[in-house]
Amino acid sequence: MKEIVLTPRMLRREGWILLGCLAAAVLFDLVAIVKYGRPLVELIQTVGYVLAIALSLYVILAVLRLLVALFVKLLKR
Repeated sequence: MKEIVLTPRMLRREGWILLGCLAAAVLFDLVAIVKYGRPLVELIQTVGYVLAIALSLYVILAVLRLLVALFVKLLKR
């Protein structure tokens, strides 16, 4: 079997992508709170939902990145 080596550069890139997904989820939550006129304390109360949305976004992006990588690999052949 082929060994998979995770370099610090790869880990840093994935960390930035995950942080971006978290920032997008917090921004979505903040927009919803302001739009519906709710108190800002809901930012703390909805942390679980924000984390779930961020992880969902990360998984969707990972699948899309995988599909693009496979497509590019097929085009190179």
